[in-house]
Amino acid sequence: MKRGKEVKTIKFSWADAFRFGYDNIKRRFHRTRIVLAAVTLGIAFFSTLYFTDAFFKVYAQMEGGSLRVENYQYWLVFVSLIVSVVSITNSMLIAVYERYREIGTMKCLGALDQHILKLFLVESIILALVGGTLGFGVGLVASVISCSFIISFKVFLQAPISVFLTLLGEAVFLSVILSAAATLYPAYKAAKLNPVEALRHEI
Repeated sequence: MKRGKEVKTIKFSWADAFRFGYDNIKRRFHRTRIVLAAVTLGIAFFSTLYFTDAFFKVYAQMEGGSLRVENYQYWLVFVSLIVSVVSITNSMLIAVYERYREIGTMKCLGALDQHILKLFLVESIILALVGGTLGFGVGLVASVISCSFIISFKVFLQAPISVFLTLLGEAVFLSVILSAAATLYPAYKAAKLNPVEALRHEI
C-alpha cells in the first residue's frame, strides 16, 4: 500500500519576519532612512501642532488668555501626512525594484506570497515605530521652542503628564497606520512577482 505524500509547509512566523526585517533595514539603511525621515517629519509636524494646542489651553487656564491653533494649520498637518505617505510608497517601490533577484530567490526556495507580504509590512512597521518616536521628540522640542516666544515657560511644567503620554501613543499609532497603508501596494507587488522573471531581472 502506497503512502500518500506528506505535504510540508514552510513556517514563517512574525518573529522570523521581524528578525529578517531588522536585518534588511540594517543592510539597506541608505534606502530605509528615506522612509524613516518621511515618517519622522510627518509625525513631528503633527506633534508640534498637538503640543502647541495643549500648551495654549494650559496657558488659558492659568492666565486667561485666548490663544489657539488656527484651523488652517490642521489642514497643513493633513497635507504633510499625505506627502509622507506618498514618499513612503515611492521609497518602498524603489526598494522592491532593487530586490527583485532577492525576492525571486526567496520564492524559488519556497517562500509564499504571504511571506513576502509579511516581510515588507514588518519592515515598514519597524521604521514606523522608530520614526513615530523620533517625530514625537522632535515635535515636543519644536513646540517648546516656538511657544517660548509667546507664552511663559512655566506653562510647559504645568501641562499634565497625560498630554505627553497620550500624544506619544497617538504618534506611534498614527505612524504605524500610515506606514503600513503606504506599504500595502509595494508589498503586494513584491509578493506577486514571478520568481523566474525576478531572477532574470538586471538592476
